[in-house]
Amino acid sequence: MQYPQPTAEAIDAEVARLQPRYEAFMQAQGETPDPAQLREWATENLREQLILETEAKAAGKTVAELMEAIAAEVPEVTVEEARAEFRAHPERFVAPERVHAQHIVLHREDYTAAEALPELLNLRAKLLAGEIAWEDAVARHSACAGNSDLGFFPRGAMVEPFEEAAFAAEEGAITDVVETPFGWHLIRVLSHLPEEPMLFEEAKEGLMASLREARTREALERFVDERKGGSAATEA
Repeated sequence: MQYPQPTAEAIDAEVARLQPRYEAFMQAQGETPDPAQLREWATENLREQLILETEAKAAGKTVAELMEAIAAEVPEVTVEEARAEFRAHPERFVAPERVHAQHIVLHREDYTAAEALPELLNLRAKLLAGEIAWEDAVARHSACAGNSDLGFFPRGAMVEPFEEAAFAAEEGAITDVVETPFGWHLIRVLSHLPEEPMLFEEAKEGLMASLREARTREALERFVDERKGGSAATEA
């Protein structure tokens, strides 16, 4: 089968679309962006797209349906394959440092700083003195009483002031008032776990999904590469 070639105008448009991401990628690699390389990448993107569109039309499918059909032919990843990958690359499977925290929050839309700070400081003093239980304080004061327990989370999961306070606190501690874009918080840290190797069962689901994704991507690349020899035909 012969496939159409991308026009110069289409390549120009694809270069413009890819340029911001391409330049950011090259800078992250410490390399100088190369306009010729960018144009080559843009041209290859369009050639592959035209191949998929032509093959899909010939099969009476949309491109999405064709890609789904190709993916359906990919063998499933077995637990044994995932376990072998896990054993071969243990450095990839490390649970990050995490804390388990709960919080009491007063939202900005409901309070000013002048109102929120004294209320939370007074509440913290009562908590530390044992005059009120944490659960009661949550129920009576927090704007998110039903979502006070945040579970375990790693760095990068919360806004910076909240994260800094939570990771700096000792287990069992209740922080001073922490201000974030959402409002004012008291944070109670229940547990602090260091970075540690993951167990296979912890990594299995995500690992099998990533192996399946890689296998599907390789199948799509093979499908297109096998047809590129016939793509030097008519201009689109």
